[in-house]
Amino acid sequence: MYYILKFFEWFISLFPIKPLYSLSSSITSLIFGLWKEKRDNVHRNYSLILSKKFGRPATEKEIKDIMKENFKNYGMFNVEFLYMHKLIKMSALPPIRNMENIDKGLSFGKGMILCTIHFSNWDIAGSIISGQYKNKCEVWAIADDLGGGYSKFVQESRDRYGIKIILSNKNLRSAYECLKHNGLLNVLVDRPVPRSDKSGVEVEFFGKKTWVGSAAARIALKTGAKMLVGYAVRGSEGFYGQAGPMLNYELTGDKEKDVQIITQAAMREAEKLIMEHPEQWYMFRNMWT
Repeated sequence: MYYILKFFEWFISLFPIKPLYSLSSSITSLIFGLWKEKRDNVHRNYSLILSKKFGRPATEKEIKDIMKENFKNYGMFNVEFLYMHKLIKMSALPPIRNMENIDKGLSFGKGMILCTIHFSNWDIAGSIISGQYKNKCEVWAIADDLGGGYSKFVQESRDRYGIKIILSNKNLRSAYECLKHNGLLNVLVDRPVPRSDKSGVEVEFFGKKTWVGSAAARIALKTGAKMLVGYAVRGSEGFYGQAGPMLNYELTGDKEKDVQIITQAAMREAEKLIMEHPEQWYMFRNMWT
């Protein structure tokens, strides 16, 4: 798998990106058109999201239109994942807005946790941040170990544009070292997990209860690191990076309750972002089981 991905990375770099966008979006739409389970999951998710966004039940046309945009964007994301090295060489990655929010968090000297979600292009968001902070502090990201050549390719690619990878099942201690040295730690917060998963926590998301991973909250509670939701948005003229406001919450001293409070604060900010750009949130699992 590793060498296959390396070949495709080289091969697609021979072409301009716009035709690749069109091709990949068409292929992605076809795949989801045939993959009933994932298509149904996306339909259920958007039914709830759009109903809250509009303040009324979403029509079937509204749901299908947003799904169409979502699959198109995901196809573009897949191209960018393999095209990333060329985008960086082209200096096509934009600066990040509201950097003062990150700087304020780092000023406390305990590191900063950047909560990310499956939105737009989180690799571009990470590369924007690493590009801005590579001379100021280290930038790390916690990632799942997908195994084999794919995992090796992902780690190698992200390391190339300045993000060191922490595998959640192998070197999690590095996350604490990152924050100890006042670094930036990227952690996904919108991953749904089974209620049997003891690392998860229940939160309210778009007005309905769901169970999500709590790694970011547990690390923040243990280290005292500040947190915010950071992301890149796909606009008509390309991407722009954005740092949300620092998360505010009041702790109780009860560890498990505080983990829930912190995670809820992060998901509340994630909800605002998704509400504004629902077509850019890639959640192909049933978020609310």
